[in-house]
Amino acid sequence: MSQTHPTPATPLLEADNLTMVFGGLIAVRDFSFRLMPGEIVGLIGPNGAGKTTCFNMITGFCPASAGTVRFKGADITRRRPFEIARLGLVRSFQKTSVMKKLTVFENVRTGHYMQGRQSLLGTFLPGARTRASEARIAESTAQIVETLGLSHRADAPAHLLSCGELRLLEVAVALAAKPEALLLDEPAAGLNSHEAHLFGETLKQLVGRAVTALLLVEHNMSLVMNTCDRVVVLNFGQKLAEGRPEEVRANREVQEAYLGKAAA
Repeated sequence: MSQTHPTPATPLLEADNLTMVFGGLIAVRDFSFRLMPGEIVGLIGPNGAGKTTCFNMITGFCPASAGTVRFKGADITRRRPFEIARLGLVRSFQKTSVMKKLTVFENVRTGHYMQGRQSLLGTFLPGARTRASEARIAESTAQIVETLGLSHRADAPAHLLSCGELRLLEVAVALAAKPEALLLDEPAAGLNSHEAHLFGETLKQLVGRAVTALLLVEHNMSLVMNTCDRVVVLNFGQKLAEGRPEEVRANREVQEAYLGKAAA
């Protein structure tokens, strides 16, 4: 299979005419979008619009009924989730998935599962190669913890973290898998306006430094409008609008989808 590495002018991730049918229900119909290197793209829409279903199709958790997903030029439509993650396309989930009894540092360390594989013999009798690998993982863990601003909480058990710190830790664990494209599903859920603003500023710093591009599903419109370069709007499983945040904010159809026709 040939694979083309993206340049700033070619998509890192692209979906063409994705469709998902559950029984007789069409959850998503002919959804297409592009994620370019260096971008943060927001995927928004009312509850039940099909946003998480799109994430599931893109990342292999729910194979599409029709359509194509390409990552770095390669067709990944029928790949399994772990295969897609190994290629560098990593996602988070709505529900907090960190291990509450482990410390911040330990949680991020476990996220290096794709870099820290050892044989059974190497696990019980670690040689020079195993020790070198563990040292690299520890260094990478420390860098990620610092990047997310959690160094002062590195030794704190995850169950003692605030909601905002937990969200940062989730991103840190995802970054440990060394993604090129990171997909975040409602990463600001539960954050207050100040925490969400700080979280958005952190996401902006990650692009070009820790990841090549970000795609996020989010209901916090302030975060989306202040963080994203482009916004894609879904409604009833179909793309309703796409453009810069200010364009989407002013779109009459988007206003009607969120507020109702009379209110808009």
